[in-house]
Amino acid sequence: MSDQKVMFRTGLKDSVAIVAGFIPACFTFGLVGKGLGLGSLEVFLLSALVFAGASQFIGVKMLAAGAAAPMILLLTLIINLRYLFISLSFGGQLDRTINPLAKVWIGFSLTEEVYAVSMIPRNHSKENITLPYLLGLQIPPYIANLLATAAGISLASYIPAVYLPALNTSLYALLIALIVPQLKGSIRNLAICLAAAGSSWLLHPVLGNSSILAAMLMGMAVGSLFREQAEVEKEVSV
Repeated sequence: MSDQKVMFRTGLKDSVAIVAGFIPACFTFGLVGKGLGLGSLEVFLLSALVFAGASQFIGVKMLAAGAAAPMILLLTLIINLRYLFISLSFGGQLDRTINPLAKVWIGFSLTEEVYAVSMIPRNHSKENITLPYLLGLQIPPYIANLLATAAGISLASYIPAVYLPALNTSLYALLIALIVPQLKGSIRNLAICLAAAGSSWLLHPVLGNSSILAAMLMGMAVGSLFREQAEVEKEVSV
């Protein structure tokens, strides 16, 4: 079997956990959108074209409330600025031979979960992250997003709204499961996590959802104070 097929299959395997977390969250989005009185096509297209988690929920609520389009775009832009930081880190790890058209898809379907999984060294080649691996990793969650949203839209009239918060817990569990293994044995990662979580908690009453950006900046600042263990070992060996 060629290396490309192996990497694609590795990506598919690594995407299973992401898909498991996406299904209930996207199903809930379909339910919420229909529950707010929006049309089925509107809700589905938000899921298909935005594909950005929190921005979808905020966008659908603002649409239902009759907010002006510029306000919706501005708020979702602010919330999605977190992807700027993610992309800066992620882009430096990509295989340089990936063509621009493929990068458009990679950028569109890049989520926090995909970023976290792909940045674990054991999940891709020892050098840069390859296109076959990313196709295997990113395509299944996007398909799950579409199918789960459609299912939520179809079943919206049958599921009581009181159950909606419980359906989202799996996504939080997935994010925790992705973060915890990276904290083991790494003081740097632990410090970044604590700084980001603490600043988000403290600043949320003041900044609202924009506290996410502040938390990312704080995490980056704290992370810059630590050196990777591999760099220290390299210096010692020299």
